[in-house]
Amino acid sequence: MTRLSDRPDPVPGDVWQEAAKHYDEKQLSGLPVAVTTVNVWNRLDAATNQVAGAWG
Repeated sequence: MTRLSDRPDPVPGDVWQEAAKHYDEKQLSGLPVAVTTVNVWNRLDAATNQVAGAWG
């Protein structure tokens, strides 16, 4: 889902079908939000030279 520029379909149907075996509809709809949130924090860490998980 986070690799948009190097894949024609970043989340193919078979990936969604496999995820649907493990998550209900509500959980499945929340996955893109969770992935996006983690991706934003990782990109902010990279842009500001922060080490993920390092505090203080």
